[in-house]
Amino acid sequence: VMTPVYDMKSGYRNAPGKALQLPATGKAILVLEGIHSLNPAYTSMVEPERLYKIYISPLSALQIDEANTLRTTDHRLLRRMCRDFLFRGYPAARTLSVWDNVRVGEHRWIFPHQDHVDFVMNSAMEYELRILKVYAEPLLSAVLPDDPTFRKAQELLELLHLVNAASSSTVPATSLLREFIGDGAFDCH
Repeated sequence: VMTPVYDMKSGYRNAPGKALQLPATGKAILVLEGIHSLNPAYTSMVEPERLYKIYISPLSALQIDEANTLRTTDHRLLRRMCRDFLFRGYPAARTLSVWDNVRVGEHRWIFPHQDHVDFVMNSAMEYELRILKVYAEPLLSAVLPDDPTFRKAQELLELLHLVNAASSSTVPATSLLREFIGDGAFDCH
């Protein structure tokens, strides 16, 4: 198997990737992750009984107050914004400006396949918005009024103003949240 190595800072794969030889015993586990990982075209040469597909997403059901709910889409956007800044050096305006294209990719490459998985994992954590606030609030505040993404930045800031910030010091190094805020045990950015 040739595994791609993605450079988060450049936004491109490093060629040629890494060669990985799976044991011939048939007891090996190969984990595919990313926007295309549920696409059956990528696993067409693997017998279906040897596949176990898992869909992981923050499926938010957090009711902040009587009038405000954390939408799953905004949850993913806040995660991505924090990760884009920490690992790619992108300001919030850049992440916001490409978000519509990201959503098109989700509708094309993820959502058509999410109902054909063996397991769905909700990766949302009740305390997560409080942690993300520490990272996202200054990024969103830096979006200027003349920027086309300003309105969305203000909408997200209004959402973040509804919660108190919390330190990430108690977030375990193995938490999936660390993929977005850094200092994780599995960082490969």
